[in-house]
Amino acid sequence: MRYYDKMGELVRICSGKRVLHLGCVGETDADVETRVAAAKELLHWQLTQVADVVGIDYAKEVVDEYERLGIFDNIMVGNVEHLDQLDIEGSFDVVVAGDIIEHLSNPGLMLDGIQRFCRPDTILVVNTPHTQSLPGFMRFVFGRYHEAKEHVMGFNALTLSTLLRRHGYAVDSIDTCFQPQSRGHALFSAGRFFLSAFPRFGGTLFVQAHSVLAEKSGGVAGAQSAIDAKG
Repeated sequence: MRYYDKMGELVRICSGKRVLHLGCVGETDADVETRVAAAKELLHWQLTQVADVVGIDYAKEVVDEYERLGIFDNIMVGNVEHLDQLDIEGSFDVVVAGDIIEHLSNPGLMLDGIQRFCRPDTILVVNTPHTQSLPGFMRFVFGRYHEAKEHVMGFNALTLSTLLRRHGYAVDSIDTCFQPQSRGHALFSAGRFFLSAFPRFGGTLFVQAHSVLAEKSGGVAGAQSAIDAKG
């Protein structure tokens, strides 16, 4: 297990690849103006600089503003729980579900929908807050813990792995990482030193997986057929 710089590691994994980025707008607690102003700090901005990226997000007002201002032209408005309804063709080298699964009422629907874009070698990356992290526990102890307003569930390494397996994925690695905004915290350097030595206590899970359905059935079409049969 390792402890990553989340944005740096995702940029490395996605560089030169065709990437599907789910929930790419982010900052769901902020208003439209704040999110537009911070666009160039987003993971989606960094990925767009190094990869062929298609983003999906339900925040239509923000996506429309990005396009109007010429910031992004590679984001589709859509619900990640209904990926079958989106007009996207072909497979992807990497699918990034970054800090979105904890927002979903039915995360399995997103995982099933991703299958249509998977080849056997497609990398699925899932990031989500780690419910067994040391930073989260310390914030709870000192009465400073809070969830973002759209979070409806939490995961640890075991529960997320089980969910992925249930929906046709094999987990390749489970690591933890820190978010870009963590750098501004007064205790960041000390925390990074400790968590690099003991990564299982890191604040955000960084899980990589691949589609077993695509592996068994010979690619995207077979994986989608398996999902349809399951449904």
